[in-house]
Amino acid sequence: MPEWPDFHFIAGRAEHSSSPLLLLHGSGSDEAALIPLADAVAPQRPYMALRGSVEWEEGFAFFRRNPDRSLDHVDLDSQTDRLCRFITTAIERKLLAQPPVLLGFSNGAIMAASILQRRPGLASSAILMRPLSPAPDAEFPSMPALPILIISGENDQRREPGDAELVRQQFANAGADVSALVLPTDHGLHQDEADIIRDWLIRKGI
Repeated sequence: MPEWPDFHFIAGRAEHSSSPLLLLHGSGSDEAALIPLADAVAPQRPYMALRGSVEWEEGFAFFRRNPDRSLDHVDLDSQTDRLCRFITTAIERKLLAQPPVLLGFSNGAIMAASILQRRPGLASSAILMRPLSPAPDAEFPSMPALPILIISGENDQRREPGDAELVRQQFANAGADVSALVLPTDHGLHQDEADIIRDWLIRKGI
């Protein structure tokens, strides 16, 4: 497994030329968690699966939460800057052949949204599963026609009604090409989620 200052990752299928998936797992998990989803979504697409740099529960996370589980925005901002530097260097050194498709789940989806809020040019598109807004009161920078897919769970007990809609509205106001779906599931993945993501990537020509 390659290592980088602050980051561990697994890379696969680098011989293919399509935009790579940058896999950002949920809290308490690790870099291998989303590889099966990547295999189901796009078996011919390169990927880089990152491990969050924060030890959390029995695994890792990309940023910390406060004791009441609210977002630690100071840590989120700091970790976002570090991850943006990593992505920039990975593109420069051809570890990522081109700006990636951010594919994030839960903690990783919030981090993906935070990356787009800071540096939208670092991504070719984004898939946000069970996100929260990284900055509920902020206006996001212009990202005209950037394809973004937001998937929320109808019975997600870790999210409040309106959380996904707030994220959708922030990206829409920034000019992004946003698709938003609500699936009949809880916080976990839905059985049709891989097919939905695959069809969206094809439809958007990503």
